[in-house]
Amino acid sequence: MLLTTRGGFPTTGTLHFYSSFSSLHIGTHCNMMTKNNNCLTKKNAESNDDDDFLLPKMYSTLDEIDRHLRCITDSSTTTASSAADATKDSCDTSSSATYGHEHEHANNLPHLFLHFDVNETILLGDPAGGDSVHECVNKIIAKSAFVSTSGIHCHENDSDNLLNDPAKPTIKRSPSSGNICDTHQFEPTHWWNGMSIDNDCNSTPPPPLYTGWTYPPNTCPYYRTRYKVHAKKFTSSLHGQVYRPLYDELCQKLGLKNCARDDDDGSGGGSDLQQQQPSSVFQNFLPAFWQTLMYYFPSTKTELSNNESAPFLAAAAGLLGTECRRLPPPPKVTLVLRTFGLDLPRVAVAISEFAKGNHPEYPNYSNEDLILAEGDLYCSGWSYHNKNGNDAKEEELVYSLHRANTNQEEKGTAVYSGDDDILNFLQSKSIIGIQDNYPFWRENKHAPWAGKPVWTNTRVHGHDHHHVLLDDNIHNDPSDGAGSIRVPVVVEKDGSSNNYNRYESLHGEEALALHGRHLIRVPTIRPSLEDDWFIRQIEKARWLELDKY
Repeated sequence: MLLTTRGGFPTTGTLHFYSSFSSLHIGTHCNMMTKNNNCLTKKNAESNDDDDFLLPKMYSTLDEIDRHLRCITDSSTTTASSAADATKDSCDTSSSATYGHEHEHANNLPHLFLHFDVNETILLGDPAGGDSVHECVNKIIAKSAFVSTSGIHCHENDSDNLLNDPAKPTIKRSPSSGNICDTHQFEPTHWWNGMSIDNDCNSTPPPPLYTGWTYPPNTCPYYRTRYKVHAKKFTSSLHGQVYRPLYDELCQKLGLKNCARDDDDGSGGGSDLQQQQPSSVFQNFLPAFWQTLMYYFPSTKTELSNNESAPFLAAAAGLLGTECRRLPPPPKVTLVLRTFGLDLPRVAVAISEFAKGNHPEYPNYSNEDLILAEGDLYCSGWSYHNKNGNDAKEEELVYSLHRANTNQEEKGTAVYSGDDDILNFLQSKSIIGIQDNYPFWRENKHAPWAGKPVWTNTRVHGHDHHHVLLDDNIHNDPSDGAGSIRVPVVVEKDGSSNNYNRYESLHGEEALALHGRHLIRVPTIRPSLEDDWFIRQIEKARWLELDKY
């Protein structure tokens, strides 16, 4: 369930409820939830064997935890059905009032652009970055395993002070990547439910995982502590072995080889991938990605078989079965692959083979709009109108696209230059791949504004677009993240202020405010387990985009 936010902040009374509990109290109740049978999933529900593994409950919003706490603390009046309702994934958003009836703008939908990051968003394993597939599986669990940060010293405007101030009933966010509270050198001793991280994995069920946008008070992911060095072997380590059943479950669902080991690359051949059987080109892609492509790029050849269409129909039924009604299809959809790495050629082959009906799970699928030719692979660059060194200003930055075979450091003449030129080009395509400019992002200290740009309010420039970037490296942090938002700006000319003649990148809180509508953080464990996760988030983003009109 997507966090109910407006501008990145909770709009419910969730945190006000939290403020009445100490961190220890929250941990105690989370521990109660962990022991509650409703919050656990048996690996084999039909068996009563003592050695059956229990998988952790996953929370996706603070509101969801709030409901569970209320359910448990008021157990005398809570029925089994209400407990089930508390775990139900719904379509809560800040614009929930529009759900359940036709939107007044539903017949005037924009061209939808789906910008998908590659590594740890739709594809597991990053050989260029030194991460094997099994290391990635360990990392995505470590990123959702939360620890207690009670006792850590933060800046004076941190979450503890906000919680203790009755005049400030909500908090912006808990410690993230250092700009509010530096947790990178912190050595946690307890999980967020109060259980010791050194606890014997056989003595208690695993602590719940958390995948939400806003951290619960006095918590942070294990991955953002000093123990990050153990993340690639997380479920083999003393701390993370309690999550080993989940690791095994993920490996099995994703069809990874050598599930019992996490010291191999798990890629079924690594660089020799395309020399193996044809189906190996699809190795390590999340099934949720193929489901999303089928949803927004329906097959043009024939009806899908029952086995092929079942997950797709389940996704549609899941949307229609909640208070959130599915919008009509967009008039046009463009898939834009975004990566800082060198994996576009491999991804292009996989998607093209899928589009030709060569995926073994979807042999009857076909859509030529998803065939990605080598000529549609580009790399991006940033340059200044003013090239006089220190005189250059950020607003003079120009985004450009170059052929992918040009050198990242020494590009030739841009093929497309400037926001409007690029938007016109993207509008003409059904699929394209862009290798974004990692050196520029790194030189600007990984600031979001210097990352992968998407555009908003394009109608003022004559483009009826809705751009959505889905990326695991988007953070609720104004100074750290991969997603950039470009907005049209007014430039006064001759006393007139009605000329929108360029785009600029949003900074800080202004950019975070568009999470859920133009930026979607991908907690990879979610789409790894839920084949319709991408679809649900995109549909919510489409509703939010309509609401602004």
